[in-house]
Amino acid sequence: MDAIFNVFHHAQYSHDGAVLGALLSPIPPAQDPTLLHRFHQDSNVFSIQSDITSYIKTPHSSVPKGEASAWIDIYVAYWKAIGEILRAETGNHRHDWAIKVYEAWKEFMNLVIRGYSGSTGFAAWTLPVLYTAGKYLRVFAIKADEEQATKVGNGTASMEADGIGDDVTSGAFEKNERLEDAARVINRVFTLCISDRAPMEESRKWGLYHTTNLLFKTYFKLNSISLSKNCLRALQASATDMPPMYQFPKAHIVTFKYYVGVIHFLDEEYHKAEENLIAAYRTCHKTAQTNKEYVFSLPIFPYPLFDARLSNN
Repeated sequence: MDAIFNVFHHAQYSHDGAVLGALLSPIPPAQDPTLLHRFHQDSNVFSIQSDITSYIKTPHSSVPKGEASAWIDIYVAYWKAIGEILRAETGNHRHDWAIKVYEAWKEFMNLVIRGYSGSTGFAAWTLPVLYTAGKYLRVFAIKADEEQATKVGNGTASMEADGIGDDVTSGAFEKNERLEDAARVINRVFTLCISDRAPMEESRKWGLYHTTNLLFKTYFKLNSISLSKNCLRALQASATDMPPMYQFPKAHIVTFKYYVGVIHFLDEEYHKAEENLIAAYRTCHKTAQTNKEYVFSLPIFPYPLFDARLSNN
């Protein structure tokens, strides 16, 4: 466990949210593929609570005293979820592995949300933890529903799928019990962010577009486009209480504009669709060729709607 918690304390000290979020991924880093195996093997169900406590509540810890208990609960739940994932990889319960993993990860996700709740919740710089938890909740929900329906291998979700249009073009429009459940959990994150009243520099509102994008992907997968419009209405109603869009990470804005464009296209509001899709294209990083191609390659486009507008760029 030393490898993980040394990095954890350094991230807390330096306020490095990206590192903190990556530490709670269900996928080990490429440079240390056995990390999660070692992490899980270093404890057991009887001592995990005390083990995690001893690693987090150190004499020189940078973790705020009011947050220590929440981080302990999160890492205990994470350890349990990793155990389910590792058992799945070894085939110890291959017939229901995805459902077990989803339930364990959902428990972890709920504790992460609890850590951000209230005026004394985690600081905004830790938001990547919320992003990681939400991303894989959705992935595991899709896999659990595929398993439930005995359709494994047909439209399987990749744990690394994260393109801006990975659910618009998939054609997988079935309503699934666990994905619907995951959508409700992610919607709690959306509410948590949009209702935050902390000063803007400390606000969880900085997580709004990322969370909205995750909801868009989930609702598109469920063929519940109308629920996406509810998110847009909520954002429009709170526009005066949010930071300007240009201050958010470009990756969040590209995906947001892309989905908003698709929603307007489906509503036959072609001018608004064109405006948002062009904005998504132009905001893409120059090396993000796959995302740029999504704008033009969707099956919902019978012809390049705005090719002429971009021909000179």
